[in-house]
Amino acid sequence: MWTISRLSCLLAVWLCAACSSEAIQAPPYLVGVWETRTEGYADQHMFIDQTRIGFGTSSLDADGYVITKVEESRENNKTLFVVSYQDAEQAKYQLAFFYEPAGGGRITFKNQGHLTWTKRAATT
Repeated sequence: MWTISRLSCLLAVWLCAACSSEAIQAPPYLVGVWETRTEGYADQHMFIDQTRIGFGTSSLDADGYVITKVEESRENNKTLFVVSYQDAEQAKYQLAFFYEPAGGGRITFKNQGHLTWTKRAATT
């Protein structure tokens, strides 16, 4: 009897550990609302919080996705991030961008070097 209860306890602990996966979190310096003044995109914004990324055209309208992975590496002396995310239907996406910390932070999409995003200043 003692062996069965021990086995049951061990199984319960294993199930709890398997079910409680830790959420992927974006680095704190990426968290915020990002804007651009580039012609054709000035009404766009991107937000990143600790577990989600989203894109929209106004502060009230944004599509949000769950971040599933954040990879950071160096490429040509720049910090490259590849953020993997998915929608509610489990469709998977990736966004690759370079991050520069100067001036409060700048993001430049890897495939759109002409398009620079800056972090919106926090309001109090």
